[in-house]
Amino acid sequence: MSSVHPTRASQPGGPADAARIPVAGPQSDGTFPPWLDVAPVLRPLLPLYGLDVLTAFTVGMVPPLLPLLAAGWDLSAAEAGLVNAVYAAGRLCGSYPASRLRARLGTRAAVFLGLALLILGAVGCGLAPGLPLFLAGRVLMGLGASCTFLAVFAELLELTPPPWRGRLTNVFEAVAILSLAIGGVLAAAIAGRAGWRPVFVGAGPVLLVTVVFWPHLDPRAGRRPPAAAAGTVPAPVAWRRLLPVHAASLSMALTWAGLFSTLVPLIGSARYGLSSGALGLALGAGYLAELIGLLGVSLIVDRLPREPVFLAGAASVAVGGLFLAVGVHPGTFVLGLVLVGGGFAVWMIPATVLADRVGGPLSPAHLATYRIAMDTGMIAGPLVVGGLASVAGDRLAVGVAGFALVAGALALARW
Repeated sequence: MSSVHPTRASQPGGPADAARIPVAGPQSDGTFPPWLDVAPVLRPLLPLYGLDVLTAFTVGMVPPLLPLLAAGWDLSAAEAGLVNAVYAAGRLCGSYPASRLRARLGTRAAVFLGLALLILGAVGCGLAPGLPLFLAGRVLMGLGASCTFLAVFAELLELTPPPWRGRLTNVFEAVAILSLAIGGVLAAAIAGRAGWRPVFVGAGPVLLVTVVFWPHLDPRAGRRPPAAAAGTVPAPVAWRRLLPVHAASLSMALTWAGLFSTLVPLIGSARYGLSSGALGLALGAGYLAELIGLLGVSLIVDRLPREPVFLAGAASVAVGGLFLAVGVHPGTFVLGLVLVGGGFAVWMIPATVLADRVGGPLSPAHLATYRIAMDTGMIAGPLVVGGLASVAGDRLAVGVAGFALVAGALALARW
């Protein structure tokens, strides 16, 4: 499904216009060039990968803490889901303003404004005396994450040439998963000894390290002229082709937020009797499975149509959810997590299909719509899956959650 089109860096007047990076195209026989040829393309992406490492852990540190938060404030499954839902609400509210901010001020300004909000929100969560102020801190974290993650990810999509887009975005996702896993394991270990509050407060100083990347980001990157910043409205047929992409993005975010990020930690503690430390290690196994899955997906994602690969990953998530639902032994819990984590190795495919189908630089409207679909899923996931667990039981909710992702994958493959 990949279609060759110029990246933002190759556009006249783009941020890389003054120092153009030579990008090798496919060889004369149609095969892809050796991986060594990607080094000039990879070099400007390294600061983006570094920012990914130092911010993604703030997402991974939360799931192992949910049982402690639920026990400390006597929360139901639906109420515990608010911890992730309000964070996603903050991201949703920030999506379009963040895309316009990047178009006006550039990637670097958007990234560090978001980081300031993320730090303030994380420290505020750790110091919050009760649930209402804690949730306010989570909203602030969501607003900051929206601004930072959208700017970094948009820069990544625009700088990666189509022949390598699948693999280079998978590297980005692998870096994020590694950060998520480390964040989850460390958060569980710290919370087991000192409680959940030091985890949030301690995230602030870690996030401050990102300042080392300030001089490595081009201040002009991401900016659009006023006419471009306003965006041209795509033709209706273009938006129709993008609707399945956004449906797949929404279903993926809904499943991750409702299943992996919310309900899995709760049933791991309540149904399987896992401590915070054991739960952190089990979630780490899921992240490791995703890292391994990313390696496998990277070998094929730029050589095969992306949509069937996404459907295969969705099926793995659904099967993993069934194992989690019917299991009673911790080993079955880990097996289910491995299948779910491995299935989520296709996380980057909707975004790469979006870039393929747009066929040019992503406008603020395209970026905002993609993020809004993702963040709507992040909000709906904990509420829908958590609400279903409260009404019909957590095992039923876990068992059916993955099939929402299968539905989204079928829509993407069909249209």
